[in-house]
Amino acid sequence: MAKPKAASKPKIIRTPTRAEGGITDAERAQMAEHVKLWTARAFRTAPIEPDKIIPAIKGIYAAAGLNEPRVVIAPSPMVMAFAYGASAAIWYQRTHIATRIATDSATRIATRIATDIAALSATHIATDIATDSATRIATDSATRIATDSATDSATRIATDSATLSATRIATHIATDSATRIATLSATRIAALSATHIATRIATDSATHIATHIATAEKGAAEACRHLAGTFGLECATRWGGVYQGGNMWAPWECYLTAARDILGLKLPPHDAYAHWEAAAIHGGFRVMHPEFCIVSDFPEVIRIDDQNLPHCEDGPSHRWRDGWSLYHWHGVRIPAEWVEHKERLTAKVALTWSNIEQRRAACEIVGWDRILRELDAKLIDRDEDPMIGELLEVNLPDLGRVKFLRALCGTGRTFALPVPPEMKTALEANSWTYAVDTQVLRAMEFRT
Repeated sequence: MAKPKAASKPKIIRTPTRAEGGITDAERAQMAEHVKLWTARAFRTAPIEPDKIIPAIKGIYAAAGLNEPRVVIAPSPMVMAFAYGASAAIWYQRTHIATRIATDSATRIATRIATDIAALSATHIATDIATDSATRIATDSATRIATDSATDSATRIATDSATLSATRIATHIATDSATRIATLSATRIAALSATHIATRIATDSATHIATHIATAEKGAAEACRHLAGTFGLECATRWGGVYQGGNMWAPWECYLTAARDILGLKLPPHDAYAHWEAAAIHGGFRVMHPEFCIVSDFPEVIRIDDQNLPHCEDGPSHRWRDGWSLYHWHGVRIPAEWVEHKERLTAKVALTWSNIEQRRAACEIVGWDRILRELDAKLIDRDEDPMIGELLEVNLPDLGRVKFLRALCGTGRTFALPVPPEMKTALEANSWTYAVDTQVLRAMEFRT
């Protein structure tokens, strides 16, 4: 009987217009370095350089056949969003309402407004940022068709894992909520569904939301209202329809440039794409208008955990130079006071918080050991070995009676974690956490 023929490897093709057949080991090594390059660009914290970002933006407009725009640099995405709203509203009114008399040139509007909003909002900088659950990820680069699936796993996915959570999503969600929550009336907030408004709206009354926002967003919203009225605020809430990610879209830029620089694709769109690429290297979020473009500066602080998720235990995970900040706990947006004033976060608040992910973060911040003490947990069993610990039972909101193991770990700190309800002794519960027999656990010399 004849032996079946071994499957032949796909032929690797590299021409200026074709990249097929997978990637070679040499290309894979190059892509690893390429990922590092774009990851560093995504996490940039050095100040924006006007002499580099402005020509890049003007190049994008020229490639699109548009007139040269006025390019304005905003100190943060929050100021960018409100400056866009006021500028777009004023420009619309000047070009569509005959009774309006234009006194300034159109290209100066965005500069003046961005400056005014930044100055006015600076006096309102605080730490409590409202959250939003919606995320819109735009994909409007026509040059993506130039790339081949061979680069996907080695570049786009690799860079996504390194940058997506800590940069693009975190900043976009926060900016979106800053404009929407700060500008909607109490009535409209009450009517919006939970899928559009995040946990703070779900847990606080609409009146509280409308009157209690005393943060940077409120200052920017008031500046926007002062300059362009309610119409300007409405425009600001729609900034997401005209924004582009800049360096926050590094995963896509890594993917596209790898196809060109490593696989050798040289396609007609690449000439125009060069301006887009430069804007991704030298600028952050931006909003595009036919007459102007407002670009956000890079954050001065980005902090992440070992999974590249935005995280900081003693301050903001993201902070811009105007003071606007975001707070995250292992990738979850949290109120600033949970980090800035940990002592005020109680077990009751943590356990009754409506958003499940934020509730989990709150419990980690408070610590299960402290939670169990505050809730007067009932002792079920205590082992003579403190590293085996004690079995406790507590009544938790929405969950009823739940058992916890509290023990001393190898670092000398006390920890507590939930265990199955059938656990009857601390030894049994501790053995369950290690998935070993009780006798094996008892014999273990070190436990972490």
